[in-house]
Amino acid sequence: MKNVKRNFYAFIWHAVFLAIASSFIEMNTVIPSLILKAGGGEIVLGIVTAINVGIPLLAQLLFASFLVSKKRKKPYLLTGIYLRIFSLLAIGLILTSHFSNTLLLTIIIIIISIFSFSGVFAGVSYTDLLGKSIPKDIQRKFMSTRQISRSSFALLSAFLAKYILNALKYPKNYSTMFLIASFSLFIASLGFWAIKEKEIEATKKFPSFWEIIKNIPSILSKDRNLLNYVIFSNLTGFGLIIIPFYILLAKESFPAANKMVGNFLLLQMIGIVLASFFWRKILHGKGYKKVLLYCTIIGSILPFLALFLSHTTPIIYALIFFVTGFTLSARQMCFEGVLIEISTNENRALYVGISGALNIVTAILPLIIGTVIKFTGFTIVLSLVSIMILTSIIFLNKINLSSLEI
Repeated sequence: MKNVKRNFYAFIWHAVFLAIASSFIEMNTVIPSLILKAGGGEIVLGIVTAINVGIPLLAQLLFASFLVSKKRKKPYLLTGIYLRIFSLLAIGLILTSHFSNTLLLTIIIIIISIFSFSGVFAGVSYTDLLGKSIPKDIQRKFMSTRQISRSSFALLSAFLAKYILNALKYPKNYSTMFLIASFSLFIASLGFWAIKEKEIEATKKFPSFWEIIKNIPSILSKDRNLLNYVIFSNLTGFGLIIIPFYILLAKESFPAANKMVGNFLLLQMIGIVLASFFWRKILHGKGYKKVLLYCTIIGSILPFLALFLSHTTPIIYALIFFVTGFTLSARQMCFEGVLIEISTNENRALYVGISGALNIVTAILPLIIGTVIKFTGFTIVLSLVSIMILTSIIFLNKINLSSLEI
């Protein structure tokens, strides 16, 4: 119990400082705004969104095939984290250079790619380490405590991020935020040094990447929970990858939208914090699936709400980001918990890899969606996104969790 308590607070420490770092480089507001500010358009934004959200998921399976046989995951987790720290530091320094927009965008995309792929390497190890370090009987308590802690600190950081965005001129404002994020992530990494990792016996035969690829159909047919989780994750992924394009919709709808990015970020963080308390009560009372059900319903309404509010004013439209905070909070609190519940210590890294590799929507769609919006507009795309999110409820209902679920 002493180690469990130590691990509990070590993970919370990491979550808090990671949240601070994430506020300054927020993937759905800050990075899209930086790309547009540096001269990028719909297609470049789609590429960066794919790099941030989608394509790295394909690498999860490759990393999982390597990590699944390792007795300890913490060394690999730390390797991924320190690569991310140096990536953020590099972007912060490069933004102070005098490169042309084209060269600057190219370098930023390359570094973001390193940042994202190292995050995948760390993420596979993190989920496996979390599942081993925090017993299942206190997982929900941990998930809600982590979410409330990190969202509260993220909100405080968002005020500072908003101030920096407005007080400093481009590119100094973005450079400062990336440097702060790099330092915060370094502080976050210190929490993992305190974790006592339980060694798990390695599998006798090391599964190669191609062996796992060939066995995926068999694994999915044997474990319907994993299959339904993968489909649910894909369909709700439409809601995740469309969020950065709400920035683009704002830019096209309102001339003053560039000055509102700080407000968008702040409202999203406020939404995440308030939602964390709301979801916590539902999670403890009714379980993961109820939270995800309500989150999915909200997510399916959001695209139509964005279209409607794009004809109002920038201040009213900013409410979109407040509502996205509710969906993001639920994802952060529950998706990882569901995957931990449907897996074991022995197959968890493998399940993380498979679910990531099969997350086709978030891997491929961002590469296409920018081009589709450019030629067809937002109405068709956002309508299809709403339908896909709503359809995911069918597969959520098919996931069987513990008897504690209502």
